[in-house]
Formats: sequence, C-alpha cells, structure tokens
Amino acid sequence: MIVDDLMAQFAQMQKYTAALHGLMTAAQEHAPRHAEGTDGSGLVRVELGPDGLPVSIRVAAEWTRRITAEGFAGAVVEAAQAAMSERMREWTQALAQDGWRDRADRMRGPSAATGGQVPAAFRKPAPQVDPRPIGDVAEDMFKAFDRVGSAASAPAATGASGSDESGKLTITLSPTGMTGCTADPRWVAEQSAARLMNALDGALRSAKAALAGAAAAPTQDSGLDGLLAEAMALLNDPRKLAD
Repeated sequence: MIVDDLMAQFAQMQKYTAALHGLMTAAQEHAPRHAEGTDGSGLVRVELGPDGLPVSIRVAAEWTRRITAEGFAGAVVEAAQAAMSERMREWTQALAQDGWRDRADRMRGPSAATGGQVPAAFRKPAPQVDPRPIGDVAEDMFKAFDRVGSAASAPAATGASGSDESGKLTITLSPTGMTGCTADPRWVAEQSAARLMNALDGALRSAKAALAGAAAAPTQDSGLDGLLAEAMALLNDPRKLAD
C-alpha cells in the first residue's frame, strides 16, 4: 500500500511540475526584449535587456543642471526602477492578451494536481539502477520531500555588487534587475557625463560577473531523481518488492 501511495504522489508531482514548467516557459517567451526608463529629470536613462538586467546607462551631458552629486546614485536607481516598471507593464499586457492568466488560475484548481498517469510526453526514461529494499527507498523519499520543502522556503540570495575601477561607484543587481547604486558624491561632482557612463558600465559588468558567479554556485541536490529511478526499478520487478 505504501508503494502505491508513494508512486501516486510522484505521479502527481511530475504532472504538476511539468504543467508548471510549461506555464513558466510560456511566460518567459512573452518577456519584453527591451525596456527603457528615466529618472524624474529625464537626464539618466536605463535600458534593460531580455533578462531584465540593465544593458546600458546613459547620462545626459547637462546632468548637473538638475541632479546633484549627492542625488546622482539615486537618480540611477530611479531610472532603473522606471525601466523595470515599464517592462512589467508590457509583460503583463502581453500575458493578458495570450490568456496566460486563465491558464495560471486553472493550475490552482482542484484538478491541477490530482491523480492520473503522467503524460507520456513528460516522462523521463528511468536510468538502470540496482534498487535497495523498498523500506530504505521510502524512508529516503520522505527525507527528500522534506529537503525540497526546506529549500523552497529558504530566503533567496539578495544579489551581487560590482564597482568601477576607481571603487567610487557600486551597482547592486538581483537576478531580476538593479536593486541599488552608491557613489561618492565628491567623486561624482568631478566627473563628466562620459566618465560617469564609463564608470557605470564598468560597475555594471562587474556586478553581472558576480551575479553569474553566484548563480553558478552548486546547490544541494534533493536526490529525488535517483530515488525515483529506484522506485521505478522496484515496480518493474515485483520480486524485489518482496525482499
């Protein structure tokens, strides 16, 4: 009985995960390829790429007329936030036109994760393994479920920062966009627009490299794939269930 219940849970999990993956893939396909925003003065402009991260930050030559040295970093963040808001507006509109929200609502319905065999298109070929006794496999499955739940509730990394060559200007990025910018006001006051843009570009490249490094860091494997392979091997050989 425990085997049937366990495999039913796995089938439900696989089906729901496949549907969720399809939903997220569809959402990503509708993501805007480009978005722009400016600060309140209109003199700092941030352009976002397909991933939502800045690809360029432009500063008008006359920036000192309306932006103080102390307020420069804040103007950069304001422009980035405006670009992200515009990107989200365009994205939301595209999803609404595609009917994506209706599909997402159906995912929350009672039929989304109930019963049924996993569709053939979503099945993965099970690797050849020599399974352990069913009791050991079941115990490890429950532990793996606990680890997955803990990982899902763990706080996400806040992001990564990068500075220009002078170390006077720093940009902070999260996986979804710019979250901060700091700059030494006295240093800013001595810079031309061209030099500020060069510094912003250097800090941006450094922050992106740090963010990519953080994303590439190894994460704990729940081990569900291997456990599922063992469970499938047991089901395919009833004699081993009796061991």
